[in-house]
Amino acid sequence: MSLLSVHKISKSYKESTGFLGINEKKVLREVSFQLESAQILAVVGESGSGKSTLARQIVMLEQPDSGEIFLHGEPLQSEATVHQKIRMIFQNPAASLNPHKRIYQQLEEPLINCGDLSQSERGNRIRENLEHVGLSADQASRYPHMFSGGQRQRIAIARALILKPEIIVADEAVSALDVSIQAQILNLILDLKDEMGMSWLFIAHDISVVNVIADRVMVLYAGKVLEIGCVKDVLGNPLHPYTRKLLQCVPKMGASLKIVCNEKLSYPDIDPPSMGSVCVYRNRCPLADKICGESEPPMMGSASQSVACFKV
Repeated sequence: MSLLSVHKISKSYKESTGFLGINEKKVLREVSFQLESAQILAVVGESGSGKSTLARQIVMLEQPDSGEIFLHGEPLQSEATVHQKIRMIFQNPAASLNPHKRIYQQLEEPLINCGDLSQSERGNRIRENLEHVGLSADQASRYPHMFSGGQRQRIAIARALILKPEIIVADEAVSALDVSIQAQILNLILDLKDEMGMSWLFIAHDISVVNVIADRVMVLYAGKVLEIGCVKDVLGNPLHPYTRKLLQCVPKMGASLKIVCNEKLSYPDIDPPSMGSVCVYRNRCPLADKICGESEPPMMGSASQSVACFKV
């Protein structure tokens, strides 16, 4: 049984199209995957692909329109359970930390809300977590502005670890940092995975970072899973045209993911509901033909690598 199992979750938002006009924008389209214990699953895709929306469904900041999410085979229903078992790290630590509270207060808050530890036990837990992320206990009395960007991200990680969760969802956790600090945080995440045995859903737009940190990778485009599998298989032998495009356009560590290779950068194509099931990548795919506009390709392959494409 998988630690986390996501089964066909979909999410749409209503957006205004002008005077009294409302359109439904599909952001996630029947996304399914499994996350195993002590595993890092990376989710990649360009802006607008649905990565952050997926993260919000898993930590129950939002409810999917359809589909189910299971933890240890049980449906996710209780927010209290989710907040203890699944924690989230946001992209910008300066925005996610309260500038008016000391670090000790911010690390203690989830322990007060979700735990039954005494004051001394809470203090010991805070000290242990700060040391885990490479900070000292005496730094807990400081405010967030007194730390560097890399240190603030370490604090955000310590806060995510404070309840000893089973899963951490990291939403672009290193993208705002420079390359040298990125490497430090990535090494920290790998060390924590080995030491504590927790699983990570690591959302990123830099494939070179994914190659360093992840066990498996899932490629999203317009809210649809186009390819998923072991990192060495997907990045070493990409099967979907979109995955190959991502690899061509991200040549080195720290390079932002930009689709500039002989095509204009654009957000993923979002089809209105009336168009039915088709391949979401067909308008940008060099291999697309008639069948791609008539039906949706199923996910095919093995556990090590699966792809949704008629042209494989």
